Amino acid sequence: MGFQSESIISAASQKFGVIDYSRWQAIRWQWYSYVTYPSVGATELNFFGQVAGQAGVTLQDTNLPKAGSFGQTHFQLKSISTDIQLANNDVDSFTRANGVANTLDTFALATDFLGGFVQAGVLQFSVGSRPFATIPKPFQYAPPPGSPMDYDNTYVNQISAAPVPAAGASDVVGVPWVTQTKLRNNVYFVDPNILIEAEQQFNVKVSYPSGAVPVLATGIVNDTTNPLKIGVILDGLLLRPVQ
Repeated sequence: MGFQSESIISAASQKFGVIDYSRWQAIRWQWYSYVTYPSVGATELNFFGQVAGQAGVTLQDTNLPKAGSFGQTHFQLKSISTDIQLANNDVDSFTRANGVANTLDTFALATDFLGGFVQAGVLQFSVGSRPFATIPKPFQYAPPPGSPMDYDNTYVNQISAAPVPAAGASDVVGVPWVTQTKLRNNVYFVDPNILIEAEQQFNVKVSYPSGAVPVLATGIVNDTTNPLKIGVILDGLLLRPVQ
């Protein structure tokens, strides 16, 4: 009776069902998760544990359909990247010493890039209870793909003063700022690729085993009005049956 029921269901699914499990499509996809990096630092931060719609969580924070898994889809992981975001980041103000000898500029996030949490940490990616990737200093060894915008502040000032720069003057002088390396060939590639099946639980965390590293740019970072966000991006192929 059981076998007969399964045959009936299979036949009905093939004839009237909206999903064809005999054919699959692969879609290039990125899953991302951003969490607040506290001003006082943290020994461990977990990612992909929330979904948009929860208290204080929006689509800008994550696009995961289900906490800790990819829901009803399979995912072939090809690369892991990290990212750093700050809504109000005054990159022009970086002076390194902030006018005082032997002190750091607390009003520029570049201080944290050069001597803060960016220089430490360990990223661990696990499926179930099995670790599949461990990346030391993930903000350096697993940077995001893409190219940052740049501009020439000196040249703009020269144009406002005179149409043609003075003889011998440099017309390409960048504003002092720091960012993660953002070239496609610098991302952390997962080789061989990892296939995470539908509803399979996974975990991504960034830990600081030597102790929490506080934010140095306390002059601009505020957990309430201008929080520092760090993120993990999983890039690969979304695999799902054809509808």
